Amino acid sequence: MTVDPDFVAQLRDVHPPEAPPWWPLAPGWWIAVVLALVILFFVARALRPRWRRFLLRRRLLAELEAAASAAEISQLLRAAALARFPQHTPAGLHGEDWLAFLESRDHAPGRFAALRGALTEMPYRAPRAGDDVAPLREAARGWLREAV
Repeated sequence: MTVDPDFVAQLRDVHPPEAPPWWPLAPGWWIAVVLALVILFFVARALRPRWRRFLLRRRLLAELEAAASAAEISQLLRAAALARFPQHTPAGLHGEDWLAFLESRDHAPGRFAALRGALTEMPYRAPRAGDDVAPLREAARGWLREAV
């Protein structure tokens, strides 16, 4: 059997087809992108209040470290209560009502039990050299971490 040289010259090598272009996307990919954006929107919307509380808590804890007196700590607790629970109007509370409000929003009941005088009397008098605000600061730190 003889092969015609012109016939062999006419044969071509097998080439695979070109890869499909990545743009424009297929309809399934458009649906997936839109669905992912919708889910991302709702997740961001749901996490936004938590993120704001996290930023508020971080700012208040930093201010708490700078507070030097019981009056500053009490004022900081009031600012935190107003920011976190505005519907309960904690700004007008004082004395036992203020302590009851703090304890009702606390996950560790009795945190302020030993500090009743520190929250009801110390903020309203002139600071003294013997005043120890460390226990009040620790209680406020715990309340801020849990309630805010």
